[in-house]
Amino acid sequence: MKLTKEEKSFLIDKIKKSDVKDIIPLIRKYREYEITSDILGMVFEKLYVTDTGFSADIDIEDLVGIHPAFRTKNGSTWNRDYVSYLGRKYNLVRGHTGGKISSVRCDGPLKNPRAVKIRKDIWDKVTKKNCVILDIASNVECDHKDGLKDDWKVADPKMQVVDDFQPLCKTANMAKKDHCTKCKKTGKRYDAKRLGYSVSFLYGDENTKSCVGCYWYDPLKFNEVVSKEYKKKV
Repeated sequence: MKLTKEEKSFLIDKIKKSDVKDIIPLIRKYREYEITSDILGMVFEKLYVTDTGFSADIDIEDLVGIHPAFRTKNGSTWNRDYVSYLGRKYNLVRGHTGGKISSVRCDGPLKNPRAVKIRKDIWDKVTKKNCVILDIASNVECDHKDGLKDDWKVADPKMQVVDDFQPLCKTANMAKKDHCTKCKKTGKRYDAKRLGYSVSFLYGDENTKSCVGCYWYDPLKFNEVVSKEYKKKV
């Protein structure tokens, strides 16, 4: 049974507005209907994807338990790179068993390479702050948090926000650029354990194709998260 245009519009609106706990009961009401790829993607996103663009590996059989349309083959539409709802927004990682897709994972936001120009008001504001690594005010530069500089939103000056950037002194910025260059060449993200941290990344792993979660993406945030449970011993 196919959804009418009105039914599809209603369902999409409900998915967007519903709490996570209400999504599965909602979609199960439509088990007899042919749910489109974009709706399946929205459901997956709502249920499993974090604000930072990551999810765990989600078993296809668990998804099929929510709606049979999640049953997928290698030519699946709802988790296809670049063209599906999810594929246009996230790096997708698919697990395979017996030649079939057995799991799907979102591995950070998908980026589209474009040249980046920093808006002057943002540059001026960021460079007035101290370096987030060395806490000095001299030779501070406005650094793109995303070392790949391939975020299409950051590439558009009209869409840029201060939080897309961070103050780094020239020395720290040169160090970051060196590590980012190595990351681009090897495909392996920087391991923060080399600096003595207890974790390598906040999100993803060394193969994740996104800067989010890497130490160099946001050192201040990295320190805040990693040291959150720290308790000084008297």
